[in-house]
Amino acid sequence: MKFETTRFGAIEVENENILIFPEGPLGFPECTRFTLIEEEKSHPFMMLQSLDLPTLAFVVLDPLVVRPDYHFNVTLNDLKLIKATETENLLVYCIVTMAKEIKDVTVNLQGPLVINPGTKLGHQFVLVDSDYTTREPLLQSIESREDNGLNDSALEPQKRAV
Repeated sequence: MKFETTRFGAIEVENENILIFPEGPLGFPECTRFTLIEEEKSHPFMMLQSLDLPTLAFVVLDPLVVRPDYHFNVTLNDLKLIKATETENLLVYCIVTMAKEIKDVTVNLQGPLVINPGTKLGHQFVLVDSDYTTREPLLQSIESREDNGLNDSALEPQKRAV
């Protein structure tokens, strides 16, 4: 299927690459169809492009890039939202808020996007009882990783604990 976007122009998206967020991400309940756009030059960042609203695209990344210890608990009811029976193969992304200055770029660790790759269903969860924030400073987190002896190869996500 062909979709028009303001950021990427016309894009071709195969049906198997369409992700459905039945309730939409927070603040965008009318936007339920998305696709992930990965470009090697932008790694580890990706774009979660809305297929319903051409102007809507979120910069996302795997939260383990920011916080190698990132984890949260999900309930059976949470898993039902994306028709999952286990957490092992779920994909987790967090929305990045870009800024003019790199020091001001933040990551929303409190509202992860969780996707079941088997069903292509996704949901944005809000972690109520957590120490994660909606504005985790990206640069500070990466510098902290480097201070702990982790290099650029550490920008690859580690094994997830959901």
